[in-house]
Amino acid sequence: MNIKSDDLNRVLEREKSEGALSPLWIIVGEEPLLALEAGDALRSTAKELNYSERVVLAFSSVSDWSGLIDAATSVSLFDDKKIIEVRFLSSGPGVKGAKILAQFVQLVPQIDSTVTVIHLSQMDYSTQKSAWFKALAACGNVISCQPIARAQYPAWIRERLRRQGQSMQEAALSFFAEQTEGNLMAAKQELMKLELLYPGRELTVKEVEDCVMNVSRYSVEDLLESIAQADVARASRTVSGMQAEDEPMPLILMRLSSFLRDTLALTINRQAPVMPSTRALAGRLAQRSSTAKIANMLARCADLDRLAKGLTVENRDDVWSELKTLCVFLAHASTRK
Repeated sequence: MNIKSDDLNRVLEREKSEGALSPLWIIVGEEPLLALEAGDALRSTAKELNYSERVVLAFSSVSDWSGLIDAATSVSLFDDKKIIEVRFLSSGPGVKGAKILAQFVQLVPQIDSTVTVIHLSQMDYSTQKSAWFKALAACGNVISCQPIARAQYPAWIRERLRRQGQSMQEAALSFFAEQTEGNLMAAKQELMKLELLYPGRELTVKEVEDCVMNVSRYSVEDLLESIAQADVARASRTVSGMQAEDEPMPLILMRLSSFLRDTLALTINRQAPVMPSTRALAGRLAQRSSTAKIANMLARCADLDRLAKGLTVENRDDVWSELKTLCVFLAHASTRK
């Protein structure tokens, strides 16, 4: 069963009422805070249901995975119920590890006193299609801990505030979201600070501004989203944030150029073959941009790439300033000609 991290507590309450946890859980932790909280929730529920023995294992693609079978089949001296946590130290288990996982999946239904929690830090396409992951997913519950999209972020903050008996004025909420965007771990710390300082009431803009630090983090994907959504302020803020964090310019330009090539293809043919993960955002930009405009911006990207490599480009100076200008222009573009 696939479970969103937001739904996990509800699922655990149901299992708690039944007196036992499902034998296998897989946490896909693309968002560290949500993955950490999912693990905490499982451990807490297991403790309430008297799973008193805990075994923690860590394996890489070159490890001896036979320890997993030993942990699952060994019987406690006091016949205690047991929770096993498996942490991946690499993106996959390797050939030998995959074979052990296949054996382990066959054992899971036969062991009613053991819960196994497998922590995966990432989930790329090859992992999703691998035989070992498909076998685990078919046998257990997959908890998806995806990053919070910008559009859903204010609602996420409101829910956290509600849990601690607080709320925020809309302007305060917008400020908090801007200051903590892309950094849920820091956002949680700031919310805890606000709970201590102003318990049980609505928070004003001044109170939030006085308390909350700028701990936002920005990625290339945030930049592309802001461009597609015509959010000029966010596009500018994202470029500034990436500059402050010293993000590698070649990587930014590579991803931006790829995005613009997809957009260019969609301005020519709305049915052009574009990756599904990119189509929605590129399609939105294509709807309000002309082929000539996107082609011109692609040429600008090539200029910026040369500038980033230390080459001289006519009428171009600081690469970060030029990148911000380009992105703001793309976000502001609103007509097809």
